[in-house]
Amino acid sequence: MNSIRRSALALMLIFACFFAADLAAQGFKLPGVTLPAAAPLPTAEITGFQLKAISLRDVTFRFELTVKNPYPVQLSFSGMDMNFSVEGQRVFSAKSQGGFAVPAGNTKTNSFDVTLTYDSIIALVKNYVDKDWLDTTIDGQLTIPLPRIAAFPTLPPDVSFSYKLDKKIPAIKPKVEILNFTVKAPSAAEVSKGLASAASKAKPEAVANFFGALAAGKKPEVAPIKPTDIDVPFTVGFTLAIQNEAKAPLGFDSMDYSLTIGGNDLLQGGSSQVRSVGNLTMVTIESTFSSRKLAQAVIDVFSARKGSFRVVGKASLVLPKEVSASPLPLSFDESGNFSM
Repeated sequence: MNSIRRSALALMLIFACFFAADLAAQGFKLPGVTLPAAAPLPTAEITGFQLKAISLRDVTFRFELTVKNPYPVQLSFSGMDMNFSVEGQRVFSAKSQGGFAVPAGNTKTNSFDVTLTYDSIIALVKNYVDKDWLDTTIDGQLTIPLPRIAAFPTLPPDVSFSYKLDKKIPAIKPKVEILNFTVKAPSAAEVSKGLASAASKAKPEAVANFFGALAAGKKPEVAPIKPTDIDVPFTVGFTLAIQNEAKAPLGFDSMDYSLTIGGNDLLQGGSSQVRSVGNLTMVTIESTFSSRKLAQAVIDVFSARKGSFRVVGKASLVLPKEVSASPLPLSFDESGNFSM
């Protein structure tokens, strides 16, 4: 009889717990009944994803990750593991990207960048040069270790989130050349003014002929002055030809640049003389540099009528609206050889 009573009481307690839990779920509370709290879990969302910048050699993605920490202690994690696939080919993997710490009971957002090189894409994507836009998929995995909290004994050791993001990027395989490079020596009047400013006693005609010979690549018989002793302008003109051997257009209206020849900084400025023919973009540059920049390496280039160059440029690249709503920064740092 006692065992029957005990069984009946146990059943009544079980039904009471279920009944109390159901009432609690509907917002009711029973006096004197305390239920164990459900263990809360953090949330993690990709709240921003876009192309940040493009160069002739790589493309940079910007990610924004927002994490909510429901615990009374700080929550830290090392970041996301990410796999990048282009045209269905896995081309790049990145570990522990964008990790940060979220203060107790707070929500925090962190932005981080990941750069994908075009060389890694070209190596794996078939018929690359025939493509204009490349379908790119990023598969992300974020694992957040969870703290051990006495109030939540059922918390798992960690919680994971998976993400899949898609974006189109332009197919770029660049060839950069300097064409039609010319140098014009300062005029006789500019030489006279420069000599006067430098309080030099050198004869203007001799100095003008000397600079004319240097610009023409000839070796002067006599050097009446060191080129670096006065400040007179040499005029330079050339065309910067940027050929995309793939199919994506490189549309921009102006460009800032710096030019080094023979390992010496020579020019810095901007040009809005930009013309595009198919996948060839030609930037016409006309500028001046001071005779003070006529280092021996520069004179040697003028004399040989050929030499090495390095050009660094920046522009704003206009892409289709579905790729980027606003122009993207385009940068490049290209080197090669040129002839005069």
